[in-house]
Amino acid sequence: MNARKAHVLGAAIAGLLLGSCGGELPGAKAGGGGAAAPDFTLPSLDGQQVRLSDYKGSSVVLIDFWSTTCDPCMIEMPHLVELYKKHKDRGFVVLAVSADGPESRAQVSSVVRAKEMIFPVLLDEETVVTARYNPKRELPFTVLIGKDGSIVHKRGGYTAGDEKTLAVEVEKALAD
Repeated sequence: MNARKAHVLGAAIAGLLLGSCGGELPGAKAGGGGAAAPDFTLPSLDGQQVRLSDYKGSSVVLIDFWSTTCDPCMIEMPHLVELYKKHKDRGFVVLAVSADGPESRAQVSSVVRAKEMIFPVLLDEETVVTARYNPKRELPFTVLIGKDGSIVHKRGGYTAGDEKTLAVEVEKALAD
């Protein structure tokens, strides 16, 4: 078994174990719930260290878990770019967390350029943060965090039209 297959298999098993053992975010419910978002620090594609708690108190943060091999992720991404462009001047931040492994970094860079992802792209190559927020490993997986650091909305998967619901949730969070 090559290293990539072993990594994927290990991640799948961990996801199943966490999902079946109540690995959801504490207090978070489908569609939101108000639980405090667990802090994390991840490297960005440009080599910076990005810490979630740096945005607390000043920004509404959308964490989008995605992968270069996820077709729904690629379909959703232009909507996230537009949403970011529309609201970035109001304190809205998108953190795009790539669940791709280290061997896919060139592909991540290529997708970032092709999709014009102008927000921070974070690398979760060991999927530690992904496992904490998204134990079922759904992709894409979106978590919206209010200025107070609490989770106000989350959603797994993408279906056409989901971007409208997300836009409403972002507007509400920015208004708070």
